[in-house]
Amino acid sequence: TLFRSTVVLKLLKEDIGDKYDWRSVFNKIDQISEYKPFEGGSGHINGLRVTVTAKHVRVTGSLSKHFRGTNLDSLTLSQVEKAIKQLGKDLGVPMVKADVERVDIAENFEMSCPPEFYISKMLTFGASYPNRWEKDTIYFPASSDGVVLRFYDKSKEVRRKRKKNNHTGSLSKGVGQNLLRYEICFGQKKIRQMFGHQLKAKDLYNKEVFWSFISEWLCSYDEIGILPDKLFDVSFEQIKTQSDFEDWCICVANSVVGLPAFVKGRFSARERNLDEPNGRKMDRQDRQYHKRIQDKIRGAIRHFSSVMGQPDLIKELVGKIEAYLTDKFENSPDAYDVREDSASVK
Repeated sequence: TLFRSTVVLKLLKEDIGDKYDWRSVFNKIDQISEYKPFEGGSGHINGLRVTVTAKHVRVTGSLSKHFRGTNLDSLTLSQVEKAIKQLGKDLGVPMVKADVERVDIAENFEMSCPPEFYISKMLTFGASYPNRWEKDTIYFPASSDGVVLRFYDKSKEVRRKRKKNNHTGSLSKGVGQNLLRYEICFGQKKIRQMFGHQLKAKDLYNKEVFWSFISEWLCSYDEIGILPDKLFDVSFEQIKTQSDFEDWCICVANSVVGLPAFVKGRFSARERNLDEPNGRKMDRQDRQYHKRIQDKIRGAIRHFSSVMGQPDLIKELVGKIEAYLTDKFENSPDAYDVREDSASVK
């Protein structure tokens, strides 16, 4: 999932050292332009856009595309580490020390129908708005921090690029015909809020950081609302057990405030001191309890979505997302292990 899409890394002169020579870096890239008003220029290196000035080096683009040549494939954390360190070697600067200004998390899902079918269903969700220029793209504002979710037809984008590059024929076996892409962009403000400090490029191959982004990716999808309009048409038979009633109350609260985001915000703002005795243990317990709350919310929403009905296309998408995350959680090289005593990001 991580780094299929865009990352923005900014390495400051003070993090490089007194021997920094912007022109030496500039000479290592495929140059596009040299700035006239001040020292610097821009260009590309292996698919990444690079801007160089006397004060910083900024890199923008997909690490997956840089490392693999395509952003259809995701990178493992070890591959992310190799990509960042190789980029530093190619440019002759310590990119592991760069500030992370933006991270996009994205995944492609091969669906049974064309992506526009799912996008048209999502347009019925109140918080959504379509892209003015691309009719097959839809956005959802995920929070007040400027985080936005994006869904679009990835297979159409691939076909468009193939046509531009004069490639003919059908898509390769590795490229599904109905690829729906789910993408979320984290800006610098949101990253600081999530982690309490500025992330460095070396943090991007830290497993704890990785799973924080994945958790946010999932919770943000939950926020857009997948409940049917018939929530208040509930019968007594549907809420006559305490468990059913609790689930229904959770769904009602979610329709008002967006519970995943609300709980997550309270969790992020909690008081914690990792330097105190048992501080790290309490922090891990908080994280596990937060996950249980989020699981309870998702279970309640799933319960009443199944009882009251939900478009089959949306059910399919939810199932794909949940199956993907379960596999990533349990079977990927970066699978989450609750027994790990992960060191906090410094």
